[in-house]
Amino acid sequence: MRELTRREVLVAGAAVTLGPGVFLKRSRFDGLESFDFAYYSDSHVSLERNRKECRVMLDELVGRFSPALAINGGDVVDYGWAGEYDQHAQMLAGFAFATHHIPGNHDVRWSPLGLKIFQERVGPPFSSFDHKGVHFALLDSTVPLSHWGHYESAMLRWLEADLKKVGREVPVILATHHWVGREPAMVDNEQALMEVIEPYNVKLVLTGHGHKDLLWDWNGVLCTMNKGLYQGSYQRVEIDAAKNTLRLSRRASEQPEVLTLLAEPGLKPERAKREVWALGTVAVAKGRPVSAPPAATRFAWNGAAPSSIANGSVPTEALPPGDNALVLLDDAERSEAFTVRVTDPDSPLQERWRRKLGGGVMSHLVVEGGRLYVSAMDGSVQALDPETGRPLWTSLTGAYCHSSPRLSGDLLVVGSADGFVYAFDAASGRPRWKVQTQGPVYASTAFAKGVCAIASGDGSVYGLDEKTGALRWQYTLPKTNTSFIQSPAATDGTRFFLGAWDNYLYALDAETGRLEWRSICCERTFAFSPAIGGPAVADGRVVVPANGNILYCFDTASGKTLWEYASPRDKVGYSGPRIADGRIYIGCLGDNGEARCIGLADGKEVWCANLGLVVYDSSPAVSDGYVSVGSVASVLSLIEQDTGKVAAQYRLPRGHVLASPAARDGWVWAASLSDWVVGFRLRGR
Repeated sequence: MRELTRREVLVAGAAVTLGPGVFLKRSRFDGLESFDFAYYSDSHVSLERNRKECRVMLDELVGRFSPALAINGGDVVDYGWAGEYDQHAQMLAGFAFATHHIPGNHDVRWSPLGLKIFQERVGPPFSSFDHKGVHFALLDSTVPLSHWGHYESAMLRWLEADLKKVGREVPVILATHHWVGREPAMVDNEQALMEVIEPYNVKLVLTGHGHKDLLWDWNGVLCTMNKGLYQGSYQRVEIDAAKNTLRLSRRASEQPEVLTLLAEPGLKPERAKREVWALGTVAVAKGRPVSAPPAATRFAWNGAAPSSIANGSVPTEALPPGDNALVLLDDAERSEAFTVRVTDPDSPLQERWRRKLGGGVMSHLVVEGGRLYVSAMDGSVQALDPETGRPLWTSLTGAYCHSSPRLSGDLLVVGSADGFVYAFDAASGRPRWKVQTQGPVYASTAFAKGVCAIASGDGSVYGLDEKTGALRWQYTLPKTNTSFIQSPAATDGTRFFLGAWDNYLYALDAETGRLEWRSICCERTFAFSPAIGGPAVADGRVVVPANGNILYCFDTASGKTLWEYASPRDKVGYSGPRIADGRIYIGCLGDNGEARCIGLADGKEVWCANLGLVVYDSSPAVSDGYVSVGSVASVLSLIEQDTGKVAAQYRLPRGHVLASPAARDGWVWAASLSDWVVGFRLRGR
């Protein structure tokens, strides 16, 4: 929560509570031996930058002390390209100690091969090991193709089992790229991590991402962040078995000649027991206050700054319906988090059901043929009853599904990060066929002329026979570091349209895969490519957003630019456009959380809705006179289609809503990285 002064941290240790009645497994604490290790993060090694600067820092580090090992806290390389990993290997050559790496957002956000190349070149995305009586757990907080943080449920289950084996006395050190325990929150489910680690003797959490030299307390756990290694920052961590202490020192660019002692907590589990405020999940009607425990003096809603508690109650008037996150704090800055479910019978959005999945959702939800189809980050593809959430069938792929399910008749096709394209029977989930590519398949398919076209991280677009999966054609992009596609494909029935990281929108003949045209969308940098939102097609026009704040409209036959639209505030970027009734609906990147309506014929803005929430990947769904779109603050927004007026907002169980909702016949369905899918009925429909 709050950042600590150096004096406070030096005086106070940071150990973990042992609750009453805890059975302690056989402890390895008595086997503790002294050793040093180095911690650094955000090395950002690229083809042209940072390798030499990082090597200078590592040489200096070894000259000052002899680490038994080192931990790199993520953003190992800058864009995840093969040549950068080559440069990184050269940077580490010759050192006697082993370096353990965790991925950061830069390692997966722009990489054609994502975690695949990370694992091949530097190691697994999450792991644990023991060294001389200390247990290390290295976590993956990355979200594919994004800078946000999240802990997938499968990894948290692994961590819980891992720590149970360790027991409650052995000192534990965690590493996670995205920071936890301080605002603004980057990891949407950091509380889920705290619930896993709270019973154990976690002494230190090593973080990065923020490029600042910081130290803070997270509910009794010491947390630290570095600037990037190339920026002149690293840390020395000394395990002193004789004193049973951990000494944390930092090399900072402001005082490069010294290692400044930051903290010296004890290693035994010494923190005193404290009162537990067991509120659990509380349900209240909108506007009704929540009673607070007597020891609580401040409260914070949904990651906002804390406010003082007056008259023993916490107000709820400003909250949207749904699951709101309440944090209560006492005078000693100890805190606990709870869920307050607010109900509002007058809201146009009325929750009818919710279903917990085995993994988070980043894909587009699809409703067709009386089924709701969802692909998830545990590799599952599921069909649910859209009116009850009842599972109808579940099938599995070999890795996470960023790719969205797409249907053609009774065939469902989806890509997987395992490099395969999968086809299932839409009614039963029975496998029909699967085809291997040479890279992860983040993209989604489109169907035309009996062909499903889908792109892979290997730089090719595959034209597959719908019935058999046989390769009808393959188009390979001109070879560069950015020659890969992750966007969903679109079609006008004659051509396939795909946005790529090389700044081009491609139009391929549906029957042959022949390139008909490609049009440049942004010349500034590949990071502003039309590679995430994906194209949409109607009335002889194809529209696609480039991340540099331009929505392009091209003629489908010739690729000629018909108009360009640039947003005056929050920029068009990652949210994909939806076309309905001659208008384009799209979410925009920025702190205002804007969504816009733009005329398809002329590119003129019709309205702008200020949602007050950050919209990222979520693309709108349009139905029943409303536009629905998600935000990273767990909130689904409902906007009047004609006017842009925000009609309702609803807070899903806490988790980034990067997935795109679906809407049809008086229903709206939404999902998030928190593993939940929720079905809403429009009031009065």
